[in-house]
Amino acid sequence: MYQDTTALAKIQAMDARINIIQGGARAGKTTAILINLCDLSFAVENKIISVVSDTVKNLEKGAMRDWDKLLKSTRRARYFVENKTWHTWTNKITGTVIEFFSCETDDALGAGRDYLYVNEANRIPYSTFDQLMLRTEIMGWIDFNPVNKFWVHTEIMKTRTDWQFEKLTYLDNEGIPESILGDLLQHKGDGTGNWWRVYGLGEIGSLEGNVYEGWVSCPEIPNSCKLVRYGVDFGFSNDPTAVVAVYENDNGEIWLKQELCERKLLTPQLVERLKVIIERDGDVLFVCDNARPEIIAELQANGIRAIGCDKTPGEKMNGKRYNIELVQRRKVHYLSSDKELESEYLTYAWRKKKSTGEILDEPQDGDDHCMDAIAYAIRDLVRPTFD
Repeated sequence: MYQDTTALAKIQAMDARINIIQGGARAGKTTAILINLCDLSFAVENKIISVVSDTVKNLEKGAMRDWDKLLKSTRRARYFVENKTWHTWTNKITGTVIEFFSCETDDALGAGRDYLYVNEANRIPYSTFDQLMLRTEIMGWIDFNPVNKFWVHTEIMKTRTDWQFEKLTYLDNEGIPESILGDLLQHKGDGTGNWWRVYGLGEIGSLEGNVYEGWVSCPEIPNSCKLVRYGVDFGFSNDPTAVVAVYENDNGEIWLKQELCERKLLTPQLVERLKVIIERDGDVLFVCDNARPEIIAELQANGIRAIGCDKTPGEKMNGKRYNIELVQRRKVHYLSSDKELESEYLTYAWRKKKSTGEILDEPQDGDDHCMDAIAYAIRDLVRPTFD
């Protein structure tokens, strides 16, 4: 059952033209905003409320799923007429329509509305949000996890005055199940790690001590970029198999796309997944973890262009450190919708001596599967230059 929470009370009190909700994991921000919009649909007549996300996939897995649960749990579904084709719900009492759409087509951006909610706003460019607000008569809400600064901080909060801001955390969500709260608190550690800073405390990500920094999240791969490699890190039961596509532009900047991050994949299943990726995105070289030559041979036998990665030392560094150095030389962009890749990036840190806290010249073991896949691909990409 849904219940009144501190998050809901804070959001209900917001009344600016643009209402900014920055929050950590399980803060209840999406649910609270949807409850607020549902209540609003009973308070205003013949209005249009738009709920927007970057892609149809993310919309269906996120806001639309939460909306459906809300209506069923609170028995409010009987007050709405659903149009499954257009993803709209019309309030029978007031005639107000709540519509859900993605930013994948320009057609969706052209229509007007009275109220706007952009879910996970860091996934869309500022120009898209600006066009949406230009077509919004009354007010809007935006929410996001603060993995890094983006246009909310650099454009809206720096250049406009018609906004309000709330930072929410799991402490604002009294309805969080005990099991999920326990899982969340497992990540706390000493309370200083970057993952906890972002997802626990709702603070903007800070990457001190991390292997990589300065990566830029983006909503999509520019058309000017060329697919040049896939990186593959094998796993099975405890560790996922990770596949990351690497794109490059004429200036040598890198764009990353997480194609796969999945546990317990048998080799025939992996073959099928890779064939789907090739058919959809293009056929370039798969650079794989060389510790599993038998899997690489099986991929080759099925017509997939796969090779083992190079882990030999280079430039007076051990192999892994050298691969990291090659990635650090590039300006890197990643898709903001790739949450496993993003989470690894935020937590991929150098090891420290327990006794002194001294930072060592090697990364910590752990959730680094996408990071390794990226390094394999970029090492192979630049091999003629540096080896």
